[in-house]
Parts: sequence; C-alpha cells; structure tokens
Amino acid sequence: MSEKAKKRGGLLIYLLTPLLLLILTGGVLALCYVLAPAHQLQKYLSLAFMDNLKTSSASSGLRIIEDEIDMNTPDKTYDEGKIIYPTFGEQYAMLEAKTINLTVGVYYGVTSELLSRGACQSTGSAIIGEGGNTVIDAHVNTYFSDLEKLRPGDEITLYTKYGIFTYRVTEQITFDKTDKRYVAVTDEEYLTLYTCKPQVLGSSDVRIGVRCEPVDRKFKQKAAD
Repeated sequence: MSEKAKKRGGLLIYLLTPLLLLILTGGVLALCYVLAPAHQLQKYLSLAFMDNLKTSSASSGLRIIEDEIDMNTPDKTYDEGKIIYPTFGEQYAMLEAKTINLTVGVYYGVTSELLSRGACQSTGSAIIGEGGNTVIDAHVNTYFSDLEKLRPGDEITLYTKYGIFTYRVTEQITFDKTDKRYVAVTDEEYLTLYTCKPQVLGSSDVRIGVRCEPVDRKFKQKAAD
C-alpha cells in the first residue's frame, strides 16, 4: 500500500470514529429506554450525579420556597392519602430525630445553596410517603453532625403539608461515594440518611448514615377517588 493510500485510510478512520461512537452511545441509550421507563431512567441519572450537584455553586434560576410545616398531629388522619409533590428548591418537609436533638428542614433538590439551608433530598429518590427509597443528606459539619449517633431502634419523623411519616432506624451504614447500593431506586420503602465521614482535611470519599424502615403514616387528606 502506498504512503498516500495509508494517509487516506488514517484520515477516514479519524473522521468515522466520532460517528461510530455517537451511534454506539445512541444505541445504549435506546436500549436503556426500552428496558426502563423514562422516569425511572431519570431517577438513576439523578442519583449518579448527586455528589457533583452537592458542590455546585450555580444558583441561576433557583427559586427557593419555604413552606410552613405544621408539626402537630391533626385530629383526623388516614392510612392512605393524597401526596402533594414538591418543586425543585422547595422546603417541603421537616425532619425530626429526637434522640440526637435534630430538627431540620428538608429541601427537594441538591445544591450547595440548599445544603447551606438544611437537609436535601435527591430528586432521583422517592417522594416522602409514596413508597420506595427516600434519600436525604446534609453536611456533616452542620445539620448532620450527630448523624452517626443514631442507633437501630431510634425513630425519625418526617412532617409534610400532607402527612406525618415515622421511620425506625434498622442499621448504620458506611459506603464509598461511588457505591450507589444504599441510594439506589428500590421497590421497598426506606428512608436513607447520610453524610460525609468526618475528616480533618479535605472532603472524605466515605459516606456514613442510617437505613430506616417505615413504622407509621398519617395522611391529612384522603386520596382522590
């Protein structure tokens, strides 16, 4: 083969490689779409990028809503009821852990600005009360500084505008930030609370927290028939 032909072949490979990669990526995404519903796929993507969002300082267009949450139990409640879905940046719940004297607002979405205000729920996790895995985290040097003091048997209560949901700690957890087993989407209902493991310098790659199971739910309104 002549030198000129070799150069033409190398140029052709150079030009076709990006196209082949694009086709391959499109095929993988199409397969994911077929195998999983779109909203479930979005949940996995949200969870995968959650740690990156924690350090994001971008707040352009972020509208923070501070809901008034009544932490008193109403006279009339229901075992099943209507969920009021939050918008990104909305403080839609209060988290209470009496054994560690913790009461903190829970924001829907994860950004550095929201984390400076309270605990944050990943948008890729289940809305409180709808079933599935509800994943909430906060900084270890602020609101979740005593999270590691929670023990199995301790109770956590989440108060929302539409109901009160109580969980019991079943296990303490430790995992690497790249390990998604505790923050992944599940069919079973859990509450997962986590934060960074404290260390003197820098940010730790290790996460600590608790996995909780539901023990009681009190909706304020019946679900629409």
